[in-house]
Amino acid sequence: MRKVLLTIIVVLSVSFTGCVRTVYVPHGEPVRLRQTVRNVKVWVRDSRGQMVAGRMDLPEGWYCLPLDEETEDGDGNQSR
Repeated sequence: MRKVLLTIIVVLSVSFTGCVRTVYVPHGEPVRLRQTVRNVKVWVRDSRGQMVAGRMDLPEGWYCLPLDEETEDGDGNQSR
């Protein structure tokens, strides 16, 4: 009786939690956001072109792209 009850509990818990699928994205490939991501820490340029820390919401549909290693300076900031 315990085995049957345990089996029923396991089957029900698996069916209600659903499946999780992991998708591999190769390093350096862009991704598109499926939903808005709020309060993300970002680097932005000020009026003098200097990189400053900021926060913003990234809207659904925006693309996230990696920086090329060549275009970053020693602090991880993009240089032009």
